[in-house]
Amino acid sequence: MVEEGKLEGGRRTRIIDPTPERKKRLTELLHAFLDDKVSLAELKGISRSDLFRLSEAGYNKFKHGRLDEAEKIFKALILLDHRNGYFHAMMGAVHQKRQRPIEAIMEYSQSIKINEKDISSYVNRGELYLRHKNYRKAAEDFRQAIVLDMSGANMWANRARSLVIAIKRSMEADSRRPRMRPPRRS
Repeated sequence: MVEEGKLEGGRRTRIIDPTPERKKRLTELLHAFLDDKVSLAELKGISRSDLFRLSEAGYNKFKHGRLDEAEKIFKALILLDHRNGYFHAMMGAVHQKRQRPIEAIMEYSQSIKINEKDISSYVNRGELYLRHKNYRKAAEDFRQAIVLDMSGANMWANRARSLVIAIKRSMEADSRRPRMRPPRRS
């Protein structure tokens, strides 16, 4: 049975009578959400194409340096669908641009956890490690990016190849610098 209800502004909305089938479907959907098998967007009925359009707007904001707006959009997208690696990768890029390396590394790591073949997240995370002189982790990320693209067609993997050279040069420069010893106490 369907009843009519009034919303603010005089519009009418349909009130759907909770039949046993509807109750069962809603209960199963809620359990799937609680078991992390369904995102909030799926629970609320937000389509993938709507999420895609919103992410496209966020990317354009990011590309044009409107980081505040891009950050808000990707935070909202992560809330709606935390299982989408692209949203985490873009949030990592926003953090990286804002000089927040820890947050960026966390977002890139989450993106990689969701999609192990996300070459750009490996390279971006590796670059952050390189900037903070964590050569071992940087090399691991660059190696993984290169392994994922053995043909040399992916521009991110090619960037990783050039950054491996940067690791080597940084390590050589570090080895040539004299180490400062702490002053002796008398």
